[in-house]
Amino acid sequence: MNKILLIVIGLVVVVGAFLVIRNTSNQQGTQPQTESNPAQILQENPPITVSLDESGFTPKDITVKAGSRVIWINKSGKAATVSSDDHPTHQIYPRINLGEFGDSSSVQLVFDETGIYGYHNHLDASQTGTVTVE
Repeated sequence: MNKILLIVIGLVVVVGAFLVIRNTSNQQGTQPQTESNPAQILQENPPITVSLDESGFTPKDITVKAGSRVIWINKSGKAATVSSDDHPTHQIYPRINLGEFGDSSSVQLVFDETGIYGYHNHLDASQTGTVTVE
């Protein structure tokens, strides 16, 4: 009888330890959904897509909420850039200096600060656009 009681107690301890470890693992892998959580911001603000073709950026001027992701897709048939104004120094908002990207590829940026951000294609500075972040 004592052996059976010891076996039952041992099983309860092992199962209890397993449940505690499992619950702790699940809590560590979960991020709380708060206003500062980028995953929640992206759910509330779906990505905005801007295309670049031979004639320039479309739409040329966009307005987004803070925390929105803007994706630029290159459909121009050649390499391009998304670069901050002023041309050629690109110093007004350096975060938007996304570098060169080839045809059929994309670059993206999450705008987390309100403001008005002018940009252009450094390889063809006549192609310009503006992101207004509210």
